[in-house]
Amino acid sequence: MNEGMKQRLVGALVLLALATVVLPIVFDFDGAYQVDTRSLIPPAPDIQRVDIARAGPQPGRVATAAQNEMFRFSESRTRAERGTGESTATQDQGPGLDAEGIPRAWVLQVASFSDLAKARVLVEQLLDDDYKAYSRSAVVDGETIYRIYVGPKMSKQTLLQQQRLIEQKYQLQSLMLKFSP
Repeated sequence: MNEGMKQRLVGALVLLALATVVLPIVFDFDGAYQVDTRSLIPPAPDIQRVDIARAGPQPGRVATAAQNEMFRFSESRTRAERGTGESTATQDQGPGLDAEGIPRAWVLQVASFSDLAKARVLVEQLLDDDYKAYSRSAVVDGETIYRIYVGPKMSKQTLLQQQRLIEQKYQLQSLMLKFSP
């Protein structure tokens, strides 16, 4: 045999030995692949139906009085004009801090009541309409009155927009004041 034929035979034997070792590793037919057919989805929850009563007037709530009975704007307006003593330049300043380091903010006085129940009703109505409403009590001429406020707001323009909406919806006049904590 010539030298080329020997090399071919040795190469063929090497390839045959390599194939007998590698092919069984590559094509492993012994173990069968098992597919997991169990469901991983949890069972449906047991939901109980709940019937909710239709919205409407709530029993035990006090109806609001007429506008001239519940609002005392003449008294509040004169007190506010007397008590502020500030120039319009101070009122037109933008957001920031005043000389004492307190943020400048605005509040809207919506109404004044002598009856606490009526004040609470209006505060609840304003809160239901997503306004930040609260009340404060004050003694005027020996009588306790409850003032309802909306705010405070840092932006006077935002509060002016809310003032127009509140005045239209509740058919009243409101008073914008500087907020004092």
